[in-house]
Amino acid sequence: MATQASLKSNENGKLDDISMSEAIAQFKEATSSIYDAVGSIGSATAANAKIHLQEGKARALELEEKAEEVVRAKPLVTVGVAFAAGWLVSYLLQRRH
Repeated sequence: MATQASLKSNENGKLDDISMSEAIAQFKEATSSIYDAVGSIGSATAANAKIHLQEGKARALELEEKAEEVVRAKPLVTVGVAFAAGWLVSYLLQRRH
C-alpha cells in the first residue's frame, strides 16, 4: 500500500498540507509557464530583429541611390577620388614592407 507524503509549508505564518503529487503538478505548471515566457521573448526578439533588418535594407538602398546620383552627376570627380584612394592605399601598403 503506497502512502502519499505531505509537505508542510510555513509561508507568512500559514501552515498548508500539500500532497507530493500536487506539489509536482504545481512545479510542472510553473516550469511550463517559464518555458512559454522564454519562448515569447525569443519570438519578440526575432520579430524585432526582422524589423531592424528591413530598416537597414531600406537605408542601404537609399544610400545606393544617392551614390549613383553622385556618380552620374560628377563622373570625373568620382574616378579621380577612386584613383587617389587606390594610390594612397597602395603607397601605405608599400611603406609597410
